Amino acid sequence: MDHDNLDWMLRYVDVEPFAESLAHQKVLHKFTESDRLSFFETLHNWFHRVTEATGTIDRFFSIGGYTVRLSFATQNMADKLTQAISHLEVLPTEQPALTIHLWDNVATATRLPGLLPAFMRLFHWYWHEYLDPRQNVKPLCSDRFQMHFNVGPNIFSALDQQRNIGLYWMADTAGLPYWERGSPLQTLLNWWTSSQNRQYVHAAAVGTSSGGVLLTAKGGSGKSTSALACLNSDLTYASDDYCLVSTDPVPYVYSLYNTAKLKGAKDLERFPELAPLVSNGDRLDEEKALIFLKEHFPEKIVTGFPLKAILVPKITGELDTRISKATPILALKSLAPSTLFQLSGTGQSALNMMSSLVRKIPCYTLELGTDITHIPPVILDLLNTVNKF
Repeated sequence: MDHDNLDWMLRYVDVEPFAESLAHQKVLHKFTESDRLSFFETLHNWFHRVTEATGTIDRFFSIGGYTVRLSFATQNMADKLTQAISHLEVLPTEQPALTIHLWDNVATATRLPGLLPAFMRLFHWYWHEYLDPRQNVKPLCSDRFQMHFNVGPNIFSALDQQRNIGLYWMADTAGLPYWERGSPLQTLLNWWTSSQNRQYVHAAAVGTSSGGVLLTAKGGSGKSTSALACLNSDLTYASDDYCLVSTDPVPYVYSLYNTAKLKGAKDLERFPELAPLVSNGDRLDEEKALIFLKEHFPEKIVTGFPLKAILVPKITGELDTRISKATPILALKSLAPSTLFQLSGTGQSALNMMSSLVRKIPCYTLELGTDITHIPPVILDLLNTVNKF
């Protein structure tokens, strides 16, 4: 495919009803790296054109120990996508490790140029041809570029790993799903942090300044309940759903989102004191309850701590909560499947890091009793023991 020809069409061709047909032909053709660069740069340059008159809203956050700049076209999008990471906000810097540009059509009163709208429609209509099972856009992905189309809300994410630039576009921020507000930019950040030796994991984390534990299990096993039970204890909270881990030089967990997610009436019954804090209480018939804990428990939310142990929660039905020794294999089986299934871009390198993690720190089963107030002191007792070594 001729690079200059594709570049011209991406920017300028906009003739209906032939746009979809032309885009379809180009997508079906195997893209070269130059074609991917043209696609990325057309979007990248368009963001700057959209914001050249109004400027951008720039916010800076510490993600896994690196400063990331989020450059928004509108305040509305900034408000919706930073609530969950507000505890990670830091002072601006002129040289962030990663910059992500974020905008939508409706709020900026713009439309993507050239053939780009046709490509986006094709990714939506013919997802079975162009997207892999994790919704990565197959013709547009390579060692340098990652591109993803989230069907439904139709959010397009792209990352140039050579220049550390990300793009995040959607037609209308009003269509932002609740789970994207609760765990924003998960796809982009997972791609990028993986290249920085930081691994996204589907796990909770609680602890003290001296160290903490990773709570990992499939949904419904008590992971989130265990983490939220610690809000009324001497333990601090880093996550109840997703966090970042590293193994070098020592195992460490970094907080990502301060969002608590409660599913259904039973979860709300376990934590009646949290019910008034739910941000989307009028939509619980179709959404999980979201609570942005930084707004209500600022003293409990931390950015991370050394990892001292991995706990695999297991509901027993008995009254008391206990700790028993577990194998690294059990911990890996609890941690890896949900992480690999849920996160775009995870693969062998992610499995290797998780395998290393479970071998470096002790693993235990957290045998959960029916009285959740017993959970925090059991975890604290364990930490007091392992911190001595």
